[in-house]
Amino acid sequence: MGMSATQARLLTITGRLTDNEMRSQTITNSKLRLAQKSSDASQEYMDALSSEKLVFKYYNDNGESSTYNLTPALLYSYEPLKNQYSIQNASGQNLVSATDANNFENSGTLSEFLDKYGLAQDTTDADKYKTDMDEYNEKLDDYNEKLDKYNEKMKTYTEEYNKWLEAKDKPDLYAQFTSIVGTSEEPSSCYGNALGALANGYMSGAGCYVHVLAHLVDYDGTDNCSQKEFVASNGKTTKFDALDVSGSAINGPGVGNEGSLSPKFKPLSDEIAKEEKFCDGDDNSDNGFDTKENLIQAAIDAGRVPTELEILKSDYLYDAENNCVKKDANGKVQLKSIKQKAIDLLYILKNNLISDPKEARETLINFTDGDMKNLTGPKPEMPEKPVQPVKPDEPTYDFAVIDKDKAQWFINLWYMMNGSESANKLQNNTNANGETVYTAKDNLKNETNKNYKVIDDQLLTSNDWLTFALKNGVVTLKQATYFNPATDSGKMMEMTSEGYYWNSTAYSSTTDLVTVEDEVAIAKAEVKYKNTTTEIENQDKKYDQDLKKLDSEHNALQTEYESLKSVIDKNVERSFKAFS
Repeated sequence: MGMSATQARLLTITGRLTDNEMRSQTITNSKLRLAQKSSDASQEYMDALSSEKLVFKYYNDNGESSTYNLTPALLYSYEPLKNQYSIQNASGQNLVSATDANNFENSGTLSEFLDKYGLAQDTTDADKYKTDMDEYNEKLDDYNEKLDKYNEKMKTYTEEYNKWLEAKDKPDLYAQFTSIVGTSEEPSSCYGNALGALANGYMSGAGCYVHVLAHLVDYDGTDNCSQKEFVASNGKTTKFDALDVSGSAINGPGVGNEGSLSPKFKPLSDEIAKEEKFCDGDDNSDNGFDTKENLIQAAIDAGRVPTELEILKSDYLYDAENNCVKKDANGKVQLKSIKQKAIDLLYILKNNLISDPKEARETLINFTDGDMKNLTGPKPEMPEKPVQPVKPDEPTYDFAVIDKDKAQWFINLWYMMNGSESANKLQNNTNANGETVYTAKDNLKNETNKNYKVIDDQLLTSNDWLTFALKNGVVTLKQATYFNPATDSGKMMEMTSEGYYWNSTAYSSTTDLVTVEDEVAIAKAEVKYKNTTTEIENQDKKYDQDLKKLDSEHNALQTEYESLKSVIDKNVERSFKAFS
C-alpha cells in the first residue's frame, strides 16, 4: 500500500515538472516576441525622425515671412502677394472647394460669379443677349420644322425629277395628242366638232367628245372602244356604248380619215392607264387669276357640300365622309389621275349634267388644253430651301470690380473651372467721372466644358494628405502665371491680348511651397516609442519574475522527485532480498 502511494506521488511530480517546463518555454517565446516588438518600435521611431511635410511660405506687406502647414484650403484662400495654384487629379480635373463649386453652379456669367464674393461693382444688363437668344431659338425651331418639310419635298422632287428626265427622252405625248385633236384655238377632229357645236349653242355636239375619250380610256388599239364599266368620282359607274360612238366602234370619220389617226392614241392610252399622270390642279383654265381654282374647296369654304357636278369637274378627289378635299398620309391634297378625270367627263357627257354650252365648252378645254399637258409633264420645280437664322454674337459686356487683385484671383478661378487654360486680365479704364476703374469682359458659363471636381471637406484641411498626394504624384499643381502673347506666341488668349495662363508646375520648383521636418510627427513618434519601450520593459520584467518562480518551483519538485525515487528504489531492493 505504501509502495503504491509513493509511486502515485512520483507520477504527479513528473506531470508538474513537465508543465513547469512547458510554461517556461512559453514565457521564453514571449520574451523573444518582445525583442522583435522592441526592434519594430525602434525602426518606426528611426523612420519618423526623417518625417517631412510641406508648408506654405508667405510674405506679408512688410516683407516678413511666415510658414503654415500646406492644405488645399490654405492654397485656395486669397491673400495679397500670394501665388495662385490649382490642384489637379489624375483625370486632369481641378479640385475645388464646395463653396467655390456652389458659387460657380449658381452663376451664369463671370460677373455673377464675382458678385458671389462681393467683387462686382457695376455689371451691364445681359438681358438683351438672353432675349436675342430666345428669339434665335424660336426661329431655329421654326427653321428645323421647315427643314424637315423641305427634306420631304426634296424627296418628292427628286422622284418627280427623275421621272421627268426619263419622260423627257421619250416622245412628247401631249404634242402627239394635239397633233390629232388640236387645241382650243385650232381644234380638229372630234374635239373640233364638239367645240364648234358648243360655240353655236348646241349642247348635242358635246357628245362628239366621247369619241376622244374612247381613244384615251382603256384603248387596245383596235377599231372598238372598251366595253368595261368604270367608276366615276361620285361612286357611280359608266361605260361606252352604241349611243356614244358609232356602233361602239371608234374608226368612224370623226378621228382622221376613216380612223387613220386612231392608232396614234394607243401610246397615250397606255400612259394614262398607268395612273401615274395627274391633273394640273386648276378647275378653271380661264379664271383670270394666277392662282389655281379648286371647286370642291370653294364649296366647302362657302359652307356647303359640293354638288355632284363640282365633284366630277374638279381636278381634286373628294372625301365625302369628312366633307373635305382628300389628303394622303403626309397631309398633301390628292389630285385625280388623268384617267379618272376622263372617266368623270364621260359620266358628265353621258348623263347631260351640264346644260350651259359655255360651261360645257370650258370643261372640255380645261381637260384637253390643261390636264392633258401633264402627259408629258412640266419640269418639276425645286422646293425653296428655308433660310437658317443667324445666331447672335456672344456679348462682351464690360463690368467693374472693387478689389483688382482679389477679383483677378477669382477671374482666374472662373476661367479654370469653365474649362479654359487662360483668363483675361483686368483692364484700367476711366469712367464718366474721370475715375480709374478696373473692368473685365463678361464670360458666359460653358455648360459642356466644365473642368472641376469638389474636394472632400476632410481632405480640404489635411496637410498629411496633400503632402502625400504631391510627393507621390496623386495630384499635380498648376499655377496662374501672367503672360503676354506678344512675347509668348505659343499661348493664345481667348478674348484679350494679355492675361493669365494656368501653367503646370512641380511643387519642388516653387519658392513658396517648402519641405520641412515634421516636428509634430517626430514628437508623436518619440512619445510612442518611449511608451512602447516602457511597456516592453515592464512586460519583460514580469516574464523574468514568472521564470524565476517557475525555476524555484522546478528545483523543489526535482528534489522531491529524487527523494521519492530513492525510497522506491530501497523498497524494491528490500523486497527482492526477502524473496531471495
